[in-house]
Parts: sequence; structure tokens; C-alpha cells
Amino acid sequence: MSSHLLTAGAQPEIVRRMRSCDHATLRTRVLALVLASLALSLASCASSLDMSHERTAVPGPEWGIVIGSVLVRQEPTGAGPGTTAGDRSTIYEFDVVQIQPADPNGESPYASRYHLEAVAGQERPFLARLRPGQYLMKNFHRSGISGTGGDLSLVFESQPGDVAYVGRVLVEVPQQVASGKEYRFSVQDAHETTFSQLAPQHGSLTQQAITAPMRIRRDDRR
Repeated sequence: MSSHLLTAGAQPEIVRRMRSCDHATLRTRVLALVLASLALSLASCASSLDMSHERTAVPGPEWGIVIGSVLVRQEPTGAGPGTTAGDRSTIYEFDVVQIQPADPNGESPYASRYHLEAVAGQERPFLARLRPGQYLMKNFHRSGISGTGGDLSLVFESQPGDVAYVGRVLVEVPQQVASGKEYRFSVQDAHETTFSQLAPQHGSLTQQAITAPMRIRRDDRR
């Protein structure tokens, strides 16, 4: 078995390789920080999906109006005198993004993003003035607690010059927060309840609304 002595001339090469590795590690860490910062900035740039507090006129062809609502229902985890139908102080957040054929998940940094907050047990109506196109209600989660929600993959459309009612999203979740718990969701026609809440300020819009319910995107590859 032969062995090789480490000569003085080989040492600089080893040092260069070590420095190269250090630089690669540093670049990886910096890239991770940049991506994390980008994700945070995108989240912070999201607008509210509910614009019902604004004065909104009948849209022209460059805009569409979307009306709908969300309702999170917390199911009791057991029976007994201490069991309640849900904690009405619990807030859930819904994430919505505009999608394109080339960007079906709305991952582009230029995609318009929206969010909506709802108190458990209370229907949360929304009225949004949006550019024409398709939008994806991606997911929901309990405010301030990670891992307490799930995917929805509900698609709706803002139609140019029209007012569209897209339905009520009912999400049923367990009252106890725990990882791996199941949840159910569905889209319902609850326009009478939603319109009654919006009519005092937006009666002219609710009267013109056509029904175009959200649909579940079933392509698991996305």
C-alpha cells in the first residue's frame, strides 16, 4: 500500500476548496433567507377580499364584482356539560390568489393576492371588485397557529361587467386544535342571508347578481 506525503505545494489547493465550500454554504443560507423574506412580503402585500365598506358602482368591462361568504363551524369534540358549539373568539384566515393558465397555483410574484378573516361560528360575507379572470381560494388556517387548516382549491371567476354570486364556503373543523385532524368543506347557496347583510349599502349590486358558484379543482397534480 502506497502513501502520499502532503507537500507544501498542495496546501493552498486544500484551502481554496475549503473556502469554496464555505462560500457555497453561505450562498445557500442567503438564498433561503431571501426566499423566506419574499414569502413574507407577498403575504403582507395581500389585500382584503372584502371591499363592502367601500362605495362600489356597477362595474364596467374592465372589472367584475364577486359576492360570497365563508363560515367556519367548529364541531364539539365530546359530549358533556362543558361542551360548546365553538369558540366564537377564534379567527380563521382564507387565502385567495388570481391564477392564469401558465400559473395555475398563483405562485408568480406578480399575481394579485387577497385574504379574508372570519370568526368561527359567524358568517363572513364579502364583496370584491376584481379584475376579470379566475381566482383560487387556496387554503384556510387558524389565525396565528400554523398547521391548523388545510387546502380548499376552490376556483371562482370575476366576469367583466357582471356581478357574480359565488356561494358560501362552509368549513367544518374540530374544536380541538391538533395536527392530523380531519376537516370538511362545501359550497352552498346562501344568497338570501348574504344579500340581506350587504343590501343596505349595495342593494343595486345584489339585485343584479347572477349565480356562478365556486367549483372544486380536482386535479391533484396541481
